[in-house]
Order: sequence, then C-alpha cells, then structure tokens
Amino acid sequence: NMAYILGIISTDGCLVERDNGCNCLDITNNERELLDKIKKLMDSEHKICSKKRGFRFQVRNKAIYSDLLKLGLTPRKSKSLQLPKIPTRYISDFIRGCFDGDGGVTVWQEKRWNNTWQIRTTFASGSKNFLIKLHNTLIRYGKLEKGKIWYSGRAYELHFGIEDSLKFYKFIYSGNNNLYLRRKKEAFEKFVTLRNTHR
Repeated sequence: NMAYILGIISTDGCLVERDNGCNCLDITNNERELLDKIKKLMDSEHKICSKKRGFRFQVRNKAIYSDLLKLGLTPRKSKSLQLPKIPTRYISDFIRGCFDGDGGVTVWQEKRWNNTWQIRTTFASGSKNFLIKLHNTLIRYGKLEKGKIWYSGRAYELHFGIEDSLKFYKFIYSGNNNLYLRRKKEAFEKFVTLRNTHR
C-alpha cells in the first residue's frame, strides 16, 4: 500500500516549503475516490478540499515530510523527479500508483484499419529521466518490449501500443490488491472484452 501511495506522490504530489517552517505534502487529483483511499491508508485526519480543478489533500506532518525527502522527493520536483529505489516485490504497486497519478489509457476504434479496436497506455512527466527509468523498469520487470518517449510541448510522454498495454495491464493488476482507480482498470477490461468479441 505504501509503495502505491509513493507512486501517487511521485507523480501527482508535491512537497511544499513554507516560510513559517510548516512544510507539507500536497496531493491534487481530479479523482476524489483516489484521495479518499490515500487518506484512509495514511490514517489521516486531514481534510480533502475541493478546488476549481479537482481535489486537494494536504498533510502537515514533519515525520512524513522528512521520510519523503530521504526517499529522494524534493520540492519543485516536476523537472527533476527521479525514480526512487523500490524493493522488487513492490515495483508493480509503485508503478500502479504512478499510473493512477499521471498515467492514462485510451480505447478507440481505428477507421483506417477496418474499425479495429485499439488501446494506448501513456505516462506524462516533466522529467524525461524519470520516464526513461520507468520505461526501463517496465521492460525489465513487466516484460514490455517497446514504448516511445517524446516531448508533447507541455511535458514528456511515454506511450505503449496494444501488446505492451496488455502486458502492462497484467503486470500492475496481478495479485489480490484492490488499490487502484476503477475507471482505468475498467478501460483495460473493456478493451480485452471488445477485442475478443470482434476477432
């Protein structure tokens, strides 16, 4: 669970330094469901607040803030984010957290190829180095084979096509862990069903 939360923090969270020394962890996301799960797992009494764009969960805790610094997270990390060292048995949980934070999955029918169903998995980050290491980690542990990184004009993006998306799906949702965003997992399941139905 903590590896999953670290993945969320690495992508959708930030460490905020304040002049009065009351530093905090800030996680902002469009998914209230996600922040509710994190709050429960952290056994936190801090509130989740609504914003114009999504929701915000702030934790003012010196011990948590210090631990995150030791793990390699820093304030203003968007372009300098590094992949932290994660024990092998928790890598899929960490990557699932990264995916729920700043990842996406798209399912569509491609008219150019007889309306066949397609799927694409993406990660976005201001740090190209983070995506390079994430890509290498997925190749090594998730057995993915391809993938491509490019700059979209706002951030770097890592994209995977059909076969690697299916391998990614099996890798991050294997086991009995129910800690994930439902709509993203359901998108993969939708593609698998549609692909099998229309073969």
